[in-house]
Amino acid sequence: MVKLRLRYAVKIGLVLTLASFPFISGCTVMASQGQLQALEEAKKAAESAEADLNACRQHKTELDRQLEDQKKQLAEWNNTRNTVQQALGQ
Repeated sequence: MVKLRLRYAVKIGLVLTLASFPFISGCTVMASQGQLQALEEAKKAAESAEADLNACRQHKTELDRQLEDQKKQLAEWNNTRNTVQQALGQ
């Protein structure tokens, strides 16, 4: 009987300790001004990074287009060179 009461008391003490932990640790419902400012700065940094990423993607797309244009021009020049070499060889 004493062991049951002791176990019951330990369980209640554990529950009360866990339930009071947020009050003891200083958790608040609202964020502090410093936390809000840090969050806003992180948000601005993320938006800036996304804008930089989009700019890099657009630049890469432009470079890919230029590369394709240059490959086409090289193929045309190679065809022209081959035509001239065949004409000179005959």
